[in-house]
Amino acid sequence: MKSTSNAAHVSQVCHTSIVTNVSKELEHAFIVELYKQDIFKSAVYIMDDEALLHNLSTILQFYIPHLNIVKFPSWDFIPYKKTSPSNFVMAQRIQSLYSIIVDKNPYIVITTLKAISQKVLPRAIILNSILRISTNETITMSSIVQYLIEHGYNQSNITREIGYFSVRSNIIDIFPLTSNLPIRIDFNDEVIESIRTFDPNTQITTQEFLKIILIYPASEIIKTSCNIDNFNDTYAQRFCDNKTTLCNAINIEQKYIGEEHWLPLFYQDKLETLFDYTMDATLIFNDALFSNIEKYTNNIQENYMNADSQLKQLNPRELYLDLQEYKYLTQRHKKVIFCQLDIVNINIKNTYLNFRNLPIKITFSPNFQLLSKEKRINVFQSVTKYLHDMENHLFIITCYSAGSLEYITNRFKELNINLLRVEKYHDIVHPYNVTILPIKNSFITQSMIVITEHDLINKQLLFTSKCKSSNIVSEEIEFNIGDIVVHKEYGVGQFADLETIKVIDNYHDFLKITYYNNDKLFIPVENINLIAKYGTNHNVTLDRLGSTAWQERKAKLKNRIKDIAKDLLQIEAMRLLTPGKSFYTNQQYLDFCADFPHIETEDQIQAIRDVENDLAKGIPMNRLVCGDVGFGKTEIALRAAFLVANENSTNQVAIIVPTTLLCRQHFMSFQERFKRFKYIKVRQFSRVLGGHARQKVQEELLQGNINIIIGTHALLSKNVKFFNLNLLIIDEEHHFGVQQKEALKKFKVGIHVLSLSATPIPRTLHMSLSGVKNLSIIRTPPVNRIPVDIFIIYDNYDLIKEAIVNEYKRGGRVFYVCPFISDIDDIYEKLTQLVPNIKINIAHGNISPGNLDKIMNNFFDGKFTILLTTSIIECGIDIPYANTIIIHNANMFGLAQLYQLKGRVGRSNIKGYAYFVILNRELKNTSSIKRLEIIKSLNSIGSGFSLSLQDMDIRGFGNLIGEEQSGNIKEVGIELYQKMLKEEISVYQNNMIALPDDNITINVNVNVVIPESYVSDLNLRIRIYKNIGSLKTKEEIDMYSIELFNRFGKLPLGVVNLLNIIYIKQLCASIGVCKIEQMKNFIILYIYKSNIFSEKLLSYLMSNPSIFKIQSNGILITIADKVFNPVEHLIPYLIRMNTFE
Repeated sequence: MKSTSNAAHVSQVCHTSIVTNVSKELEHAFIVELYKQDIFKSAVYIMDDEALLHNLSTILQFYIPHLNIVKFPSWDFIPYKKTSPSNFVMAQRIQSLYSIIVDKNPYIVITTLKAISQKVLPRAIILNSILRISTNETITMSSIVQYLIEHGYNQSNITREIGYFSVRSNIIDIFPLTSNLPIRIDFNDEVIESIRTFDPNTQITTQEFLKIILIYPASEIIKTSCNIDNFNDTYAQRFCDNKTTLCNAINIEQKYIGEEHWLPLFYQDKLETLFDYTMDATLIFNDALFSNIEKYTNNIQENYMNADSQLKQLNPRELYLDLQEYKYLTQRHKKVIFCQLDIVNINIKNTYLNFRNLPIKITFSPNFQLLSKEKRINVFQSVTKYLHDMENHLFIITCYSAGSLEYITNRFKELNINLLRVEKYHDIVHPYNVTILPIKNSFITQSMIVITEHDLINKQLLFTSKCKSSNIVSEEIEFNIGDIVVHKEYGVGQFADLETIKVIDNYHDFLKITYYNNDKLFIPVENINLIAKYGTNHNVTLDRLGSTAWQERKAKLKNRIKDIAKDLLQIEAMRLLTPGKSFYTNQQYLDFCADFPHIETEDQIQAIRDVENDLAKGIPMNRLVCGDVGFGKTEIALRAAFLVANENSTNQVAIIVPTTLLCRQHFMSFQERFKRFKYIKVRQFSRVLGGHARQKVQEELLQGNINIIIGTHALLSKNVKFFNLNLLIIDEEHHFGVQQKEALKKFKVGIHVLSLSATPIPRTLHMSLSGVKNLSIIRTPPVNRIPVDIFIIYDNYDLIKEAIVNEYKRGGRVFYVCPFISDIDDIYEKLTQLVPNIKINIAHGNISPGNLDKIMNNFFDGKFTILLTTSIIECGIDIPYANTIIIHNANMFGLAQLYQLKGRVGRSNIKGYAYFVILNRELKNTSSIKRLEIIKSLNSIGSGFSLSLQDMDIRGFGNLIGEEQSGNIKEVGIELYQKMLKEEISVYQNNMIALPDDNITINVNVNVVIPESYVSDLNLRIRIYKNIGSLKTKEEIDMYSIELFNRFGKLPLGVVNLLNIIYIKQLCASIGVCKIEQMKNFIILYIYKSNIFSEKLLSYLMSNPSIFKIQSNGILITIADKVFNPVEHLIPYLIRMNTFE
């Protein structure tokens, strides 16, 4: 962590104050100090990072709550791309502008370079755009409905989502953009009788009555008849045309995606700027602002020049500020400029006159993680020592959540530091304090020390543990009551129930497993890791308790697995011995990454780092990146391709995709991102190209004149040869046929290979989970991504019509997918009857590539609403405003297909809907519907990996991973098979056998139960037990306890005991303890026969005879009379014993 000992200084130059020695990570602390020193009353702080807007707002509300904190975000879209900002963002912007106008108190506007670049609605329009409704007010329902329609709200039958409203009888339901709950307005004739909130799921009103509500517009384009007339007149004058798709949509009150690009044409008054709203405010920004503005305005201009000329776009100067306007407008304001160095890196016209130096000493705190390692103490001990050394300072611990606050408070309490929770800075009366605040970096001021959770808890450890391939199968495969399971020692049984049994004076949860002849086995929940889901329930014979058959089968399988492990390691060894070219990051690569227009998610960043590290190792990369559709896998491919192609002018990268449409999509994406790097030649190769064009591409590839080639399986042809192929990227491998996969194997020898998939095939998954192919998983959705709602419809065309009309009204597009081309004509006729006024077009694989390309472009441009198609759109279609998909005869599609098709919608900040239509009601309870139910159950964003594992269960394995492995898995199930294989690989790799903690038995008299009052859902309790059973380190246990606290509240004693027992098992495994038994006055630790204690450990045990007694089979530990919890009593001794191993 960076540290500085120099004090920052504020140098005042007329109306400009320059603050030197300011690290970007600590700018928030300087803002607070500047306010305390009366440098500003009201301010506008211009940030670099949009993602930190909310965090900074929370931080400032803690320190200076009496200030009006106003967040002003930018439109969440790319200028001059045919998309619209989300309604939520537009409403938040209007609410913020309204707050600046009407609130006369001092304020600080937190905004970004992008947001302040945009011109905004005039103040008069903002003031008149807010609807104020109060109880007992006289107002007509029709006037409210008219307001809602004109101001961007969508009408529906039921109000469940933000931005929608519905009308029935004497009630209007509205879900305002700035509310957490929808509101219900009840009329008595034309008088508002009551205003209440209601639950959007149950539709039941709450008891809370509201007196007044403010409804903000859902759009910055307010479509009153006057504004629409103004648009029509101005547009016609500018472009001599009022017959465009845009004009037609505006005049029928239909949303046109991207209409915000014509914002100025709707209003007679000129647009204003945020500077006009905040004339009395001090501007606060860093010295890189103007250079960043120049880059951003250049990007806008470039997007404008590259935009489709047929769309008749407005010049950027009508919508955005340019650099000269920025400089002019900022001159009117007082300014505080942060500089990271002592040198002022900005040109200011005024000379240094009448300046005064104000020392503001804010520095980073010491690196406590590093200090604790150096001194061999834990980080909490390290911080405690530091506190004692700095006792004249106020001390604040900041935590991200209530769970981590509880955990950190308890850890310091063990060290006699009592933390007092505070909500606001002015509440502090105690020297040691703790609060929930999203601060990342610890820092020190002249009077205060702030230590963050980020610096106390190793967050990277938690993230890494979630993504480890070694236990990912156990995490993803769940079992429920009725499932067939396999116990490591007793074999195949059926999970019957979770039972709470009273043992002596305490309650303990057990898993009840039923075996052959209805025999029962009760497994303590702390041993849940001994149980694995078997897989399918069909044609399974349960094992007989007491029989040797299971152990004999398992022993034979273990011998076969040894051979498989050897083969897998041999494949890996061959890869490691094959030399590969190294590629390293450089400044050009960083510039390329900076062009990414979105915010990377945490695990996307981790996947990128994995690929960067692989390419730098000097051995051929073999990595699978698994992430849901739209989760940023293409960006990882783009960066890998740049790293390789940029290194040498003859380096070549091949991206192989399954369909022509995906080829086209990737080619467009690569062209867009590589346009600044014209020396890197990007081409496509598919059936879209004519024979002559294909021949030319082949020649250029062979001569080394193409750096990046994107193609379908046509690239696998024997006639296609490369000059210097270094990287092969395979996208959605599960779509390739057997012959194509064989051809790919020949490609892979000696080169870097990167595979991308949302739902990897079992063979690829098997290789990844076994460690032969490295695995990166992207679980986190992009910012503002909303889960897709899924509906299963049984032969109900009224619902289909409603789905299409709702999407049409909000200006979106609809995919209507059918399984067979032969069905299309009949469906087309049916759709024209259902929605006669909505345009439909057809796309399928028998249409020529040229015509197909034209149809897809027209769909993208919004020239028709419904695309009637086949599964050809499964890959390669990325249309952010196509957000309803209807899948006809959905039972005819495979699981991966359904998941990919569902992924065509909900790819932006707009809610997506997927409708699975079943025409045959007799299928309702058949196995063919199971696929649909699984997709619906995996409705959370990022479930593609889980789906791949479930796909193994449904389809079995067969030739997908080879018949031998398939038979092995049928013996014990996928989860246990994977565990056994990992164990064998570990044995060969490490040449040793570790003592497992799986079979450690803990018999102590304590409560071990998750109470139903704590977690009411039975399946969720089972899942939590399974998660706890898979924890491998004390850090993972601590992190999971924090997660439980955040989700369900303070941990009951039974849960604390369970987590402690898991920790005890970990401690026992490392010193060779196989069983712990509690007696009346002592605890016995039984030792593995093969285990030999170290001399130091024996000496420690023998030097404490009042506590320990060494016996032939173990160690006896005496329990003091006043000990009430033997688990807590045991842990310190085991920790001490572990220090001697």
